Amino acid sequence: MGDSGPEAGAKGVAEEVKGRAKEAVGSVLGDNDMKREGAAQQRKADADRDVAEHEAKAEKARAASDAHEAEERAHQD
Repeated sequence: MGDSGPEAGAKGVAEEVKGRAKEAVGSVLGDNDMKREGAAQQRKADADRDVAEHEAKAEKARAASDAHEAEERAHQD
């Protein structure tokens, strides 16, 4: 299974830093493959951060749903 929201967010930050470093080194060395790899790693970082954001929203919605369900049960008794 994939990373959870906070884990995906942290992973996204780390991937972003690594991607920027690779892209910069590739530029300095004239290594187009390394530049492309760095850019791809940054795109992956964006995706990881999107996962984190969506996971956080989903968790908030689950918590709200649980609260509504508990309220509903309280009124049934």
